[in-house]
Amino acid sequence: MDFSYFFSMLEDIKSLIKKLSPLIEEDSDVFRELTTFFSKDAKIEMHHGDLSKFLQDNRTYQVVRVNGKSYKDCVYELVDNYPEMMESIGMLRYYKAPAGYIKWEEIEAAEIAMGNELTMNAYGWAPDAWTVFESDGSEHSLTAIVALNSLL
Repeated sequence: MDFSYFFSMLEDIKSLIKKLSPLIEEDSDVFRELTTFFSKDAKIEMHHGDLSKFLQDNRTYQVVRVNGKSYKDCVYELVDNYPEMMESIGMLRYYKAPAGYIKWEEIEAAEIAMGNELTMNAYGWAPDAWTVFESDGSEHSLTAIVALNSLL
C-alpha cells in the first residue's frame, strides 16, 4: 500500500494549522489533537473548512479528555466536570469506540444529550463537529478540542 498520500494529507493538515494559527506549538495537546481529529483514521471524514472556522482570531483553545461506560457517560462527564464548556464558541470532538463494532445509535444518543445540555451556546458554535475512531481499549472516551473567546 502506498502511504505517501496519507503522509501528504497529514502534512497538509499540519501546514494548515501552522498557517491559520502560527502561535499553536506543534508539540502542544491542541496541535496533536487537531491532527488526530482530521486524520485518515476518522470514521467520519472531516471537512478542512471546519479547521479554518475553528482557528479564528481572538480564541484560546483547550483539550479535555473524559472516559465512561458509554458515550452518554462521556458527555455527562464533560458537561458536569468542565463548566467552561458552557462558554465555548466552537468544539471539535471525537469519540473512541471500544474495540470491535461501533454502535452508531449510541453515539447519536450521546450527541443528542450534548445538544440538550449545551443548548444555549451550541447554536452559535463555529464549528460544532464530531467523528469516531476505533480503539484497542474497552472503555468509551471523548476528546473535546474547545475554542473559548480570549476576550472574556
